[in-house]
Amino acid sequence: MQFFSRYSYIWSFSKEQEKAYGEFVLPANLNSFRLVTFITLFGMSTFLIIDYFRDINFSIVLGTRVFIIFSVSIFMAISYKKKISYMDIRWGIVVLAILDFGSGMITANFARMPPYYLTNLLFLIMVLVVTASGLNFRNGLALNTCCLLAFILFSQFIKREAFYFTQYPHLIVIFIYIEIVGVVLEHRRRSNFLQFVELKEQKKIVENLNQQKNKIISILSHDLAVPMNSLSILLHLQATGNIKDEELKPFLTDVGNQLNNVTSMLQNLVRWSRSQMEGFNPDKKLLDIAKFIEEGVNLFQSSATRKNVQLKPITTKPLMVFVDEEMVKIAIRNLISNAVKFAFKDSEVKIESYLVDASVIIKVSNYGKVIPLPHREKLFTYLMPSGEDTTGAKGTGLGLAVAAYFIRVNGGKIYMESSDDQKLTSFCMEFPVASPEPDQMDRLVSNFSK
Repeated sequence: MQFFSRYSYIWSFSKEQEKAYGEFVLPANLNSFRLVTFITLFGMSTFLIIDYFRDINFSIVLGTRVFIIFSVSIFMAISYKKKISYMDIRWGIVVLAILDFGSGMITANFARMPPYYLTNLLFLIMVLVVTASGLNFRNGLALNTCCLLAFILFSQFIKREAFYFTQYPHLIVIFIYIEIVGVVLEHRRRSNFLQFVELKEQKKIVENLNQQKNKIISILSHDLAVPMNSLSILLHLQATGNIKDEELKPFLTDVGNQLNNVTSMLQNLVRWSRSQMEGFNPDKKLLDIAKFIEEGVNLFQSSATRKNVQLKPITTKPLMVFVDEEMVKIAIRNLISNAVKFAFKDSEVKIESYLVDASVIIKVSNYGKVIPLPHREKLFTYLMPSGEDTTGAKGTGLGLAVAAYFIRVNGGKIYMESSDDQKLTSFCMEFPVASPEPDQMDRLVSNFSK
């Protein structure tokens, strides 16, 4: 049973994957369909010439052969002029097999064809259905089974020939061998499809990583250059005596704030880089997340004061979660930092934390510049474009992506909450609540390990 479950994809994929597989093999199947129509045209034309010299009722043979040639010609013309789907090809092969074998039984019954003609035609149809038509194994198996049963019923009830009875063992053995070949071919086709899907996913990952790398390089080149140039100019002015000490202090404060932001950004990047390393695992502990909110509020209090923005924490204590301390701290800081940057002057930033059922919710809200609708689809990804805050300073667009990644690694989720007030923006983080009791903690650790 383990063998069949392991190779069950040879029979069929899931519904969505089977649809993708059909699109993947469509060009090859279309060429196979054209090959089968050509073989049928060539074979019927050749048989028509040979049959002319046989001692048979040629009028019946001529009628059936001409009908088949005309029908198959239409099929071939359609395959070159019309956009054909996988279902069209499947039913086209079925109709071709029915026409070929049906005409063979008519000529065998009414035109005095030799008995070996029908058995040879059946063998040819079974080979073409499996090896050349491009049908899935399950469809080829069904079609070949129907043809074999039709031959047995024909020989038992319509034209009882002793030769047909002697061919049963040979045809059944040939049928088994052909279907084994069908399994091998189908396994190869579907394995190629799985490799194609894997390569496509790897390509997508590499492209995303390149985009992330390019964005990080752009961020570093921009955000590091500005404060470093400012500091270099100030130091040069101070060294040359072209600026007084009392004039220097305000500039030093601004440059210091810029460098603090750069330091915070570098910490995010270093932590994110570590998280991308192979074998990285978060160091989860039982922590009170309310303390992280207090630290975040204290960290950005000065930035908020300069914009006359009030930071308003509303926290329920304690809020115990099982998370990596550094990662969740960075996530909370990024949300508070963004809320302060994009908040209007003389407004407030509200940081709420509370329990809902078995989840700890952290909600950061501000009144300020809204995120454009086209950009909301890229939220929490590294494709999010940079934006200007209310002071005109250019952001990086990286904070939300880093925060989202760290939250998800810790078993939480992040989302933007909808609101009727278009100027109100709210981001929510949600973590499973943790209990300090030992037996409950054991179950929690077990769940996270899975």
